[in-house]
Amino acid sequence: MAKGNLDELKSILNRALTLEYTLIIHYPRLAAMIPDEATRKLASELGSASIKHADIVANAIIRLGGKPDWSFEPFPAKVDLVSIFQTQLGKEKAALELHRQSAYLVADSALREKFEDIAKEEESHIKMVQDILERLRK
Repeated sequence: MAKGNLDELKSILNRALTLEYTLIIHYPRLAAMIPDEATRKLASELGSASIKHADIVANAIIRLGGKPDWSFEPFPAKVDLVSIFQTQLGKEKAALELHRQSAYLVADSALREKFEDIAKEEESHIKMVQDILERLRK
């Protein structure tokens, strides 16, 4: 099932799951704080996509014989949308890298394709967060 170390793959997947789950939890709350409707919609779309990603990752962990870690980071204490979305940008970039690593390590071609697809979506999420940051700075 895995080209590399199975425990390493499950660890990477659980780190990706924590990121995705944190994004799921935070994006709706962040979206509600954004006054501009178009920008708010972008943040909501990111949260919806993260739900799909988290489900795929959790199912992959189970399929590989692991247990999904459904933990998440707490919401930032300081509510400054620009700095929060700068942090979110870093999380999207980290998720991209973890999904790329997962695609590289998994031997199952169908699962590899799912991680490659998620990685492509993460690239667009990075652009969306950059767009949100540009809009918030205006």
